[in-house]
Amino acid sequence: MGRALRGDDRGAADAGVGCPGRESARRLPSGRDLDRGDRGREDPPRPYRVRAVSMTPTTTATTPQQRRSRSDRDRARRVRLTERDLWILEAVGKMRFLTTSQLARLHFDGSRWASNKRLRRLLDAGLLRVWIRDLAQDNVYSLAPRGARLLRDDRGDTAEESWVTPRGLDGNLDHLLAINQVRIELALSVPSVKGEIAWWRSDWELRAQGRERVIPDALFRIQWQELGEQTFALEVDNRTNSSRSFLRKILGYSAALQSRGLYGMSDFLILVVGRDSQWLERYRLRLVAVRLRPRIWFTTLAAVGQHGAGGSIWKPIDGDANSSLRDLVFFPYGKEGRAGETPTTTGR
Repeated sequence: MGRALRGDDRGAADAGVGCPGRESARRLPSGRDLDRGDRGREDPPRPYRVRAVSMTPTTTATTPQQRRSRSDRDRARRVRLTERDLWILEAVGKMRFLTTSQLARLHFDGSRWASNKRLRRLLDAGLLRVWIRDLAQDNVYSLAPRGARLLRDDRGDTAEESWVTPRGLDGNLDHLLAINQVRIELALSVPSVKGEIAWWRSDWELRAQGRERVIPDALFRIQWQELGEQTFALEVDNRTNSSRSFLRKILGYSAALQSRGLYGMSDFLILVVGRDSQWLERYRLRLVAVRLRPRIWFTTLAAVGQHGAGGSIWKPIDGDANSSLRDLVFFPYGKEGRAGETPTTTGR
């Protein structure tokens, strides 16, 4: 099981679903103030093996064996927080795990230097945890109990269920990070094509409401200017390499569309994002072979990163012409969505 290190770290992180500018700073409450009330809700640890890494003073100045003095810790906890810091904490809380690169992309225009500098302060303040998988890989960040309490105080008690503080890395970490990458690119690129994400439900939020015929990796809705709304079910394939498993899940979607819908949504499009372009093509051809024509579109994770999730990267089951996310609304099946529908889930 990987260890979460507090304090100094060779990289720092940032993330969120909004990119505010430089707002006025606020001072973090004292440790006594933050220690009052319930601790952030914790998930049970899930099995995930992480190779042990030997840390040297040039890599990490603070390790569990090298405790800082009380005065150093007190100075760290007196960090002045900005609105962007709160956006970072909120994003990590909503997405559970984010890498240094993802945080830099979302909040610092891709600048790792700027993100490292700010995230180091949030680590020193005890608001974030950092997980080191391998020196060759990005560090992974999650919300610490202190950060969860701060968000509950700032955002209100109604958001309590959103702020989870994992005690271990997710058992399907690479898959979760890929989903979060798509979510980040959607948040950054959709506004450029006159849209915005109205709401987003991750798979753990959907599971909390009971099992459906099929559970998407995420269910979300985009509000388009002049076009109304459209709901999407997201599937991210992280080297599953199984045409049979993929076909079984698509059959579940087709049955849901023909019956009562999915989590109260009866009109949605399916977006499939794959890491391996060859396997993605196999999935597409498999659907053609069985003459299955669900409302489904394909693209690769590399294309999402290069052109943005809103770009002309989405490929239909039959045909080679790519379309933008906004263009999908104009196809024959593409109703504008039902404004009265909201997913039968809780959360933000």
